[in-house]
Amino acid sequence: MFGNKRIKAWPYAVAVLLVGTALGAVFAGCTEEPVRPFQDEEQQILKPGLNVYLTLDNDRAPPGTKVRAVAKVRAMGVELTPAGFQIDVLYDPKKLEPAEVVQLEDGVLRAVNLAAAPGLIRAAGASASGIESEVLFVLEMTVKEAGYGETLTLEVKELTVLERNFADVTADVVPAPRAVVVGN
Repeated sequence: MFGNKRIKAWPYAVAVLLVGTALGAVFAGCTEEPVRPFQDEEQQILKPGLNVYLTLDNDRAPPGTKVRAVAKVRAMGVELTPAGFQIDVLYDPKKLEPAEVVQLEDGVLRAVNLAAAPGLIRAAGASASGIESEVLFVLEMTVKEAGYGETLTLEVKELTVLERNFADVTADVVPAPRAVVVGN
């Protein structure tokens, strides 16, 4: 009789052992840090190489509102330090109007022409010790009409790097296909 009870309890013991093992395996993979299922928008569009791109803090602002466009450079998988740049920012003048250049205090000498031509902003900058920040320049623009973010692009005219004796590496630049929205 005692032996029969052992045989009847055996499946329950095995089930408890299997469930405990499965739970232990699941919890063994847990860490203290939370899992981030999505990368930031910028990270998603960047490719290996020297990326130059614009970020936009809002692509749904109503007319009359100021939005911030930031030109950035980020090296992915390469060790390059930008030293100088010439960049054209293109936009639809029916949808956006340049308002001002945000001054940065990072040792980079910059010149930005907000009125180069309708729909064109020209920017240049340089630093003999290299541009340490990813930010090349920052613009405030006034929204005139919806859909402005789709028309905002940039063209790299020149980009030099320290590691190649200030050589122009524009041909190696990976341009982003669109402005990346980092706010809203």
